[in-house]
Amino acid sequence: MTTPPPAPDGDPVANKHTAIGVCLNLFLLLLIGYGYSQSEDYQWAWVLVGVPIGVVTFRYAWHLVKSRS
Repeated sequence: MTTPPPAPDGDPVANKHTAIGVCLNLFLLLLIGYGYSQSEDYQWAWVLVGVPIGVVTFRYAWHLVKSRS
């Protein structure tokens, strides 16, 4: 059995997978926004779903921008 390679030092590098993740999360937030706008009774549930996804999307996008500069 082989051992896995050691973890790289420092911050992980953002790559195309990070960019794809940001795009998919933005699409998901768009769908959540649509669900929120169409909902009459459960808008609070759409907010509860959208806030954590929005936070993760912001963090990924921030990481992507910082790694490009």
